[in-house]
Amino acid sequence: MSLPSSWNLPLELRDRLGAEAGPQRAMREEGHLLIVLHELPGPNERKRKAALFWRHPTGQWKSTHDDAGLEGLQHLLAQYDERLQTLDEGEASATSAAEFHAVLESLTPLLRAARGMHRAMQQARDLMKSDRDLLNLRDKAAEIERTAELLMQDAQFGLNFTAAKQAESQAQSAQSMAKTAHRINLLAAMFLPLTALASVFGMEIHNGFENSNAAFPLIVIIGCVAGVVLSVVLAKRCS
Repeated sequence: MSLPSSWNLPLELRDRLGAEAGPQRAMREEGHLLIVLHELPGPNERKRKAALFWRHPTGQWKSTHDDAGLEGLQHLLAQYDERLQTLDEGEASATSAAEFHAVLESLTPLLRAARGMHRAMQQARDLMKSDRDLLNLRDKAAEIERTAELLMQDAQFGLNFTAAKQAESQAQSAQSMAKTAHRINLLAAMFLPLTALASVFGMEIHNGFENSNAAFPLIVIIGCVAGVVLSVVLAKRCS
């Protein structure tokens, strides 16, 4: 992590900076205050980009974020706040598990960064208790962290509720299908004896009974009675 060449920081501060951004933190040496924060993270962004803010003992601020000094620090906090407002609108309009997941995917790295930013601003406030600007910015960072935590809870609750609602709907559909299959089985059981009798007596067997006028009504009655009895027995066993 390189510092701007125009920054005349004490060597002790320079030696405490590594090649990467590292955790968000605040350091003070010889009246110089250096705050290391992270730029606004994206949903799939793994590498952290450092935003450096230097307060000279005279009270003058410089920053690598928009090169705007103290206004750059205020602008960075405003960017976090705006992103949270956008995600809050997305959470409020989400109706499916995929939409809630998209909100959580963007919110998770933002919440981690907001927590680290609040800690760093608290450190800066402890190191420079006389600076009122740091007090206000610390409070703003705390508000951002709290907003992100509440939004995370709301999004997780919405995701869980949506998943539970879908599971309930699937269970109701499965129950309805089971009832329909049960009715079909009862109908099949009712007509099974009649079908079997019709198949048996439909064969070419000469026993004299085929010429009887009572053969057909008798077969129908026996088949219907056997079907009803079989259906009742199956219905009682399945109930």
